[in-house]
Amino acid sequence: DETVSAPVVSETVVSTVSGSEAEAKEWIAQKESGGSYTATNGRYIGRYQLTDSYLNGDYSAENQERVADAYVAGRYGSWTAAKNFWLNNGWY
Repeated sequence: DETVSAPVVSETVVSTVSGSEAEAKEWIAQKESGGSYTATNGRYIGRYQLTDSYLNGDYSAENQERVADAYVAGRYGSWTAAKNFWLNNGWY
């Protein structure tokens, strides 16, 4: 018998945004959680303070990034638009 083991793949969180979008995304993360993936505040969870109904029990950094990008794209169209909303309302 020959034993074959698969290589270990390490996941790195890579944002799909750059430039002013990345700056706005990081700004929101700092305002919402101080940038912490483990931050909680009542029913809000993680770096972008999303509810479990968005995260579906997967609190990994990768899922938080993916879900936050989808949430912002659907609700605001861009991270810069989300930041502008946050500046006017104190939340996004």
